[in-house]
Amino acid sequence: QTDPFLDRPSTPLFIPKPSGPSVGTQIEAGDLFDFDQEVEPILEVLIGKCIEQSLLEVLEEQELKAYAKYQAQFEQKRNLELAQCQRLEEEQRRKQEEKQRRIEQAEAEKERQQRLKTRIE
Repeated sequence: QTDPFLDRPSTPLFIPKPSGPSVGTQIEAGDLFDFDQEVEPILEVLIGKCIEQSLLEVLEEQELKAYAKYQAQFEQKRNLELAQCQRLEEEQRRKQEEKQRRIEQAEAEKERQQRLKTRIE
């Protein structure tokens, strides 16, 4: 079995109430702080950090804009080069087809001339 007194918290110490009203509180010179003077360094640090963070964000935005501009210029230049490359390839293909067509015409003409020559003889 358990002891019934173990679950019970310990009895607090008896402290008698002070008798009579308090007359006043003694405050020496320099005990209280000057709020404006004490808060100024903290505010300077907070404002400095806020301004520094703002400048970093502005610089980051400018960097992102510059990167986007560079990327747009690069893509425009690449598209122009790609279009020029396709134009040159198409021109080369047309020249090749024209050359092939003329060769076939020349062979057909040569064959026609050969047939005509054989008929005449």
